[in-house]
Amino acid sequence: MRAMALMGSLLLGACATPRQEQASSRDALRATPESTAAAERPQPPGPVTVRTHEGTYAAPSVMLVATFLASPPMRLLLVSVRAESGSGAKWHIVMGVDETFLKTKRATARLIPAQGLGPGLALVEFQSGSGPWMVFADGTLELTATGQEVRGTARPKSGSEFATFEGPLTLECWVPPEWLNGAGAQGAPPPTPVASEPEEMPVRVLDTALATPQCQAMADALR
Repeated sequence: MRAMALMGSLLLGACATPRQEQASSRDALRATPESTAAAERPQPPGPVTVRTHEGTYAAPSVMLVATFLASPPMRLLLVSVRAESGSGAKWHIVMGVDETFLKTKRATARLIPAQGLGPGLALVEFQSGSGPWMVFADGTLELTATGQEVRGTARPKSGSEFATFEGPLTLECWVPPEWLNGAGAQGAPPPTPVASEPEEMPVRVLDTALATPQCQAMADALR
């Protein structure tokens, strides 16, 4: 029963920043508030271009965020773009995808006005300067990947485009700390998880070197 409750909370809160620590396979880091804050910072401008009726925005990449859990065994997949214009306006696009995306490189999701995302659901929101966030509640988001490039189109129910994005696709892979310990992290102290209550999200670490078989398989699937 507890495993089912945890799975439900993960799927409903996939967009929320979980309790995560960043560590490579050779340089595991102790859990710190700074590492969690770093995960929440907006991405800097880069080669991804987001075009909307409000203007053009830039981001460093389209992120495929894979989160593995050991218990219950599952993998959560999110596609995320956080773009910003020179004036400080922001577009956030987050989409839940399932395992078939790794094979077909295509996905379609329904836009919803909330951050509880699972496969087939997406959030698109816009902020102008310091004003309130505007959430697009109706429509669809279509995603197509070709090699290391990805293109997405958000459409309202009317069918006309209101946002497109394209650019390089990169993988961010989060795993339980013990997976890195068994993946050749020689000479590095094991990650120290932060004590958590049963209802909180489990601790995971970022496999920056793709040293675990699970993350390496994800990277191979995207080539």
